[in-house]
Amino acid sequence: MIYLDNSATTRVCEEAAEAAVRYMREAYFNPSALYMPAMAVEKEMNACRDALTQALDAGGEARVVFTSGGTEADNLAILGALQHAREGQVLYSAGEHPAVREACEALKGLRAEEIPLAEDGRVRLDRLEEMLTADTRMICVMQVNNETGAVMPIAEIARLRDQRCPEAVLHVDGVQGFLRVPFSMRQTGADSYALSGHKVHAPKGVGALVYRPRLRLNARQVGGGQEKGLRSGTENTPGIAALRAAVAAYPRDTDVRALKCLLMDELRAAIPDAVCNGPDPASDLSAPHILNVSLPPVRSETMLYALAGDGVCVGIGSACSSHKQKVSRVLRAMGLNGLRAESALRFSLCPYNTADEMREAAQIAAKHYELLRRYTRR
Repeated sequence: MIYLDNSATTRVCEEAAEAAVRYMREAYFNPSALYMPAMAVEKEMNACRDALTQALDAGGEARVVFTSGGTEADNLAILGALQHAREGQVLYSAGEHPAVREACEALKGLRAEEIPLAEDGRVRLDRLEEMLTADTRMICVMQVNNETGAVMPIAEIARLRDQRCPEAVLHVDGVQGFLRVPFSMRQTGADSYALSGHKVHAPKGVGALVYRPRLRLNARQVGGGQEKGLRSGTENTPGIAALRAAVAAYPRDTDVRALKCLLMDELRAAIPDAVCNGPDPASDLSAPHILNVSLPPVRSETMLYALAGDGVCVGIGSACSSHKQKVSRVLRAMGLNGLRAESALRFSLCPYNTADEMREAAQIAAKHYELLRRYTRR
């Protein structure tokens, strides 16, 4: 099998799997207990917090709340900060994941407004500048778009915030960027950052919200008061230990962008009609691991199933909403319509992929394309 849907989830690495098993079978103690083995588990949790804040250059004042994943982290940042607000504005980019978009729209007391995207899938800074006002309470922009790989101009957004509405907080959904695209919370001016373990070779069911003092949070669930009262419930210590192990073991030396560019070159050579959606794959404006390609006139689902039949796994848009709509909201926001939008596939790579897999995947896609395009309605 050639697995090229790593933006949906990743294979758990050996180091993370071993850490999870150890904390299930040996260090299984409740970190809230007062005896020494339990305190050692709490120490491991705090070591994971340190690893996350260091990876994000969040600074010594940053705090970490462990969650079940990116969706809960996004919800905690947005609803936990603004659920009691009764006036003002919250802005989110047109490319946001539903975890962010729907959380913003659920705020009853605020005006939720969508920041348009440019043709390359990045936020339009000119339009954002026009939308920012003195009553803007929060700006939500993802680090990397989960469908196109477009890297958002977070530092520039923060500078506009500082000029127009310095009291507003900036929340970044980093689920698709964490570890794969360098990020500094201090240098960019981000106030909070959501991440998910299963996107970086840790298990599903663990994530975190890293936030700085400007973001003032209220709990979204009540109970025993764990995570300093912000996320009650016994912590997922096997998942947290596995997340720390995955962060430490992440293969930072692999040139994933070179693999992505090879795949794009092979697809273009075999399928001249192939067109990339989003920034130039070789550019730093594009994340190294996500490639969105349209293969008109063959529609996305048709090609996806054909590839899957030969053991090549790819995606269509966001994995969380792939069963709900035929044309991506993100591609529509970029101005793409018709067959180009309806024929878009997402190839998402990881450091464990190989050049041979890129070549073979392109050959298999070309084989199916030659057959399927003959039977596609135009």
